[in-house]
Amino acid sequence: MKPTVITIVAAVVALAASPALAESWHVVSRSSATVFMLDVDSITEASGARTAVLARVPASGPVDDLSYSAGEITIRCSANQSKPGVEVLYGPDGAEQERIDDGYDFDAIARNSLDSYIKDMLCDDQRGTLVYPSVRAFIEAGRPRAD
Repeated sequence: MKPTVITIVAAVVALAASPALAESWHVVSRSSATVFMLDVDSITEASGARTAVLARVPASGPVDDLSYSAGEITIRCSANQSKPGVEVLYGPDGAEQERIDDGYDFDAIARNSLDSYIKDMLCDDQRGTLVYPSVRAFIEAGRPRAD
């Protein structure tokens, strides 16, 4: 049975009425060049590992330059291992420019490393004090520091 125009319109209306996926970007760490942010609302769990999206945002720049990268990071909590996943590069207008998947395997997490801080957030539910609804909101707020 072919879908009718009414069925198709109803499906489109239902999608448009659906709430947007929530995002909750927590600042994990900051260097002089890069701010690392984790979307805790993106956390999923499968096969004994937790995965989330990690953004790498330039620590300074104009508020209209929306350049950053975001990629999956997967942590095996009990094994103390992590691996990066697909990385997406966004240009100055915020549009996707490139996807990179290097196919890395799991590696041990070093103490006091970025991955160890991410593990604390993914496995121990620790959260940052600076939280934004999107990377764009963080950039447009002037990339504030917690100081």
